Amino acid sequence: MSSKRTVLKSIIKPGGIASGYSFRGKINSSPKGNLRVIQLKDMENEYTSIGNECTLIDASEVKEKYYLEKGDILYISKGGNNFAIVFDLEDALPSVASSVFYVIKVNISKADPYFVAWYINRTPVQQYFQEHASGTYSLSIKKEVVENIPLQLPPLETQKKIARLAKLAQKEQYIYKSLKEKREQLIEVQLLKSIN
Repeated sequence: MSSKRTVLKSIIKPGGIASGYSFRGKINSSPKGNLRVIQLKDMENEYTSIGNECTLIDASEVKEKYYLEKGDILYISKGGNNFAIVFDLEDALPSVASSVFYVIKVNISKADPYFVAWYINRTPVQQYFQEHASGTYSLSIKKEVVENIPLQLPPLETQKKIARLAKLAQKEQYIYKSLKEKREQLIEVQLLKSIN
């Protein structure tokens, strides 16, 4: 069975694309914060992971309907880096995404969220965003543009295999990058020692 061409809205749950929570004004952390707020500044490793320094606020500030579920796709709708990442943090801390993101809930009987996020980050979809972005200074992607993201969907098992391989390739890249940085630091230390 080959891939089928479709659009994002055909594989999401009812009401499955919503803007992240819109905070009024600055997000202030609370000393007893028990709700994680994921913002653009928390994206790490070229927008492929969520950092550990997210702001914590009082959970009573946000209704539970905005809480993220494991497998939700966070899509960056503002600015020039319109990438997607799957929310899959393992701890028990409830989380919300700020309004810079669209939260996309995929129907997992139709598609694998990891595959969909991976596919959104590929060149054909990124070019689609460039063609459909609005705004002059601060670019943004409208909801209907997100709903109509063009997708190539292979069978579900193939999607899962591709997503697993992509994740392994990504990890390998970070290991190489980290090793290169450590090697450069080591060489610098040794060179500085040699002139002291």
